[in-house]
Amino acid sequence: MNKMILLGATTLLAALAGCKSETTTNASTIVANEAADLTAPAPAAAGANVTAEINPATPALNLAPDELTLILDNGSARHVTFGMGKETATTMVSSALGNPIEQEANQDCGAGKLDYAAFREGLSLYFQDGKFVGWDLDGRENGKFQTANGIGIGMTRKALEAAAGKVTVEESTIGQEFMIGEMSGLLSSAAADGKVTNLWAGATCIAR
Repeated sequence: MNKMILLGATTLLAALAGCKSETTTNASTIVANEAADLTAPAPAAAGANVTAEINPATPALNLAPDELTLILDNGSARHVTFGMGKETATTMVSSALGNPIEQEANQDCGAGKLDYAAFREGLSLYFQDGKFVGWDLDGRENGKFQTANGIGIGMTRKALEAAAGKVTVEESTIGQEFMIGEMSGLLSSAAADGKVTNLWAGATCIAR
């Protein structure tokens, strides 16, 4: 009888140990998979066919007063925040928009010397001392990029005020300039049907 009880207890302990091991393994796998979703794709190996799409779904890009946000196909987000290193920020935005069409330095900016990377869709990133410090969007891609609450190029002043609440509009040396907190832009006119033509945030090189 004692041997039978001991054997039963040993079998039960082994079963419990197996369950615990399986649970731990599954949890580790889930965490690893979630981390992989937030990792930038590795560069293609030398000689690889770079025209083939490894990931056919490119991230969507949203605007914010202190960053750019990449929304992945699975719904997770990668934040390109002000203060991030130039190379990292440029690589992350390139995953959504392709490589920059121009990368230069401008000595004549109000904030001092700024490096910039311009992309085809009208978006430019600005860098100072190797850090991402601002972005600028013109009207070449009407409505392609927006903030989380729908503010983007092409919307009317009336729609802008409905989305943002308080909007300050004043005539400046560059036109009808508006401010929403830490984000600014231009309107085609101060009228209710005037449209947003430019958006920017952070340190940029807007000519005044």
